[in-house]
Amino acid sequence: MTLQISYQDYQKLNQLKSLDIQLCSFCQRVNILNLGWPAFGQFYCRLHEAEYILCWELCYKVCLNIRGCQLYQEVPPTRPPARPIKPNKPYDWCACYLCSKELVGASKKGVIKNRNNPSFWELNTEYKILCLGCVGRKYLGELSGSKRKTYFKYVKRGYV
Repeated sequence: MTLQISYQDYQKLNQLKSLDIQLCSFCQRVNILNLGWPAFGQFYCRLHEAEYILCWELCYKVCLNIRGCQLYQEVPPTRPPARPIKPNKPYDWCACYLCSKELVGASKKGVIKNRNNPSFWELNTEYKILCLGCVGRKYLGELSGSKRKTYFKYVKRGYV
């Protein structure tokens, strides 16, 4: 079988060291992918349980209509992502240690706001992050006068 190509395609082929060639499973037509020609389809037939590389012009239609093949294009297997996918949650959010309520952080670096920090309220507790609701429920009696005033100021603003 001879393959006729243009002179420009011949010049491109002379410069290549290796060829990407496809061969149709039925008509033995040659496809040179290095020249930018459209690729043949790679199919799997469930009826015949065979893999075929078919040219689009004739062989694909013959396999479907005359031979009755059930052709499916194989999808390349996807690899799992290299890094674990982060949850759909903003990076500057945190959670209260007591009630697990979502709280807004102070910066992109994961720093919590002062009103959610127990040391801001001068509380001795093992919890690192507390929402204002938990501070009011559990630790309101332990707050000093000025901190209690600050607490009610934050509640009045609607930060609870």
